[in-house]
Amino acid sequence: MAKEKILRPETAKVKNMIAEATRIDAGLLAIGKTEREQRRVAQQAAQALYDDRIRKALEEMDVEHINRGKQGIRVGLLRDNGIENIWQLSQKSFQQLNAIPGLGDQSVRKIQDTVEGIVNNTKETIRIRIRIENPDPVDEMLIRALYIRIHAPALQKAAKALYKTHHKPLQQELTLARKATGSFGWLFKSQAAKQQIMEGVAALQARLDGEFGSGLVAWEEMEGVCADTYWSDYKHNAPAYYTELENLGLDWEKQETPSGLPAELAAEIEAQPLDLTHLKATLRSYQTFGVKYIVHQKKTLLGDEMGLGKTVQAIAAMVALAAEGKSHFMVVCPASVLINWCREIQKFSDLALTKVHGNDEEALLHWRENGGVAVTTFESISRFNLPEKFRISMVVTDEAHYVKNPEAMRTKALAKLLQQTEYVLFMSGTPLENKVEEMCFLVSCLQPQIASELEKVKFLSTADQFRLQLAPVYLRRTRESVLQELPDLIEKEQWCDLGPQEKQDYKDAVLSGNFMAIRQVSWQVDNLKNSSKAQRLLELCDVAKEQGRKVIVFSFFRSTIQKVIELLGERCTEPISGDISPQRRQEIVDAFGKAEDGAVLVSQVQAGGTGLNIQSASVIIFCEPQIKPSIENQAIARAYRMGQVRDVLVYRLLADDTIDEAMLELLKTKQLQFDSFADESVVGQESLKPGEAAWISKLVEDEKKRLTQA
Repeated sequence: MAKEKILRPETAKVKNMIAEATRIDAGLLAIGKTEREQRRVAQQAAQALYDDRIRKALEEMDVEHINRGKQGIRVGLLRDNGIENIWQLSQKSFQQLNAIPGLGDQSVRKIQDTVEGIVNNTKETIRIRIRIENPDPVDEMLIRALYIRIHAPALQKAAKALYKTHHKPLQQELTLARKATGSFGWLFKSQAAKQQIMEGVAALQARLDGEFGSGLVAWEEMEGVCADTYWSDYKHNAPAYYTELENLGLDWEKQETPSGLPAELAAEIEAQPLDLTHLKATLRSYQTFGVKYIVHQKKTLLGDEMGLGKTVQAIAAMVALAAEGKSHFMVVCPASVLINWCREIQKFSDLALTKVHGNDEEALLHWRENGGVAVTTFESISRFNLPEKFRISMVVTDEAHYVKNPEAMRTKALAKLLQQTEYVLFMSGTPLENKVEEMCFLVSCLQPQIASELEKVKFLSTADQFRLQLAPVYLRRTRESVLQELPDLIEKEQWCDLGPQEKQDYKDAVLSGNFMAIRQVSWQVDNLKNSSKAQRLLELCDVAKEQGRKVIVFSFFRSTIQKVIELLGERCTEPISGDISPQRRQEIVDAFGKAEDGAVLVSQVQAGGTGLNIQSASVIIFCEPQIKPSIENQAIARAYRMGQVRDVLVYRLLADDTIDEAMLELLKTKQLQFDSFADESVVGQESLKPGEAAWISKLVEDEKKRLTQA
């Protein structure tokens, strides 16, 4: 019986297969070699943006600026020659200026020296950030370059793996396939040879139909990314962009060593090795320094301002210690942020997680036997009964100012835990609110010998001396010092004129002496159309919607929260109050992040003011003044933090000729007290103020006298 004749495959089809496979193979190889070029493109784009920002800043300076130091330069001569601003002046050479009639060599040198100083000062002080609103071409160019830098590594890794898997067998298939494209040679090939060629062609087709065939698709999509895609990615993932920008190694992006640390200590910390292989996040340079500080110093207080990523620094420290063989870590935090800690640990690390809440002895036993991170609360640790010889590698205490009272049960429970651990990290954006003693006590829990030295100098007003004592245990950075890219924080007081009914309700509240009722001025009316604060809030929310912004409304009072919801209706998402579980709070925030522009999240300031990241909002409204600056600061920091890409507008609704004015002044005074200590470490006797009850009583009495004497 004759063998079945083997027909030569269609030549054009085989040639197309060969061409496509060759293209993909070469493309996969090339992808693995693109990192250097991408870095160069991103550096050029970053430098172009920086140069553009400097140019525009200098263009906004009138040429008269050079006479601010009363130099006596004849600016009129410069204007007569078309030089209107400092940028134009900076571009002129000595010869060009010297050619202007009336300007001699000495005057030109004076002009150029002055301009050089202005330019240098501008470069040192200018804040460089990418504009999401009305971006310039340089913003577009840089965002696209950074988008590719961020997303390319995963694709490059995948491309290298594909190339390694497919390159060698592909070459064999290509060799066989090419033999099928010559019609004359086909006639003289044996049946066995033809069969082998056909098998090679079939294998090549199968390879093209599989993962190899689509190997360049994701890369080509990334290179052809549209503006909407990379701007949306930047909006939701801004920290990654600024981290990548920082990693480009440009001179103007370098962060300085924290000024509060002695040079020798800073150098030791910089040299601290870290293995962050199992950290699923890229740290900013100041965060890396913070992690080294925590690991090197062993028992520390991280007082970074809210929004700078204290949580990820703590997680990174645990990851680094785990890489050294440490096994058991514990996070002690308020119940309101328990879920957030669990989510962050899972998001940013490979560390095993155990939630230990309440009387869950089984969970505690599981952690003791298996290690990883136990996340628990201040209330839960008082129930722990750990063996005396059991060692905890590290205890992280979030919101450490919760344990400022040595006599409190949770403070004693934490102190017992600290006796069983080698590393301790206290975290608090507000380590001192009103009293220096609170700070000294926290330090005594960490390094008693330093606390004893602090006692000797705490009443001195010499900042350097106090900071020198704190340096081995306390590290604090502010947003302004390390996040130059942060947009502006714009705070506006919204003074409202009370109507007749509001005034009467307010007077009744004052005469009753009920401080809580007094604070609810304007919100006590039955009909919100008669509430001046409600009407102003409605106007602000309408403007925010027109501008494509989301809003957070904070109030201390549940009744006010309900009235705000009544006022705004469907534009409000589910509110956050104290009786909502931490997990549900996070779900509400997640839903708010996905809501349309103009959405409003209404929250009690105690419940939504801590532990939540709400960068999707860029307008914050306080319905009434709060009693501590830290309460407002924490609430503002929910939105004004790393990852925010729009200017944040903070509005305070205030009633004219009421206690609101006195409370606002008091808040400002308290803020100055805190800032002088926390940021400058200047401490004096005047920081020791009476308790809250005393000043509240005085406020009420003063207001009562004012109204009765009017």
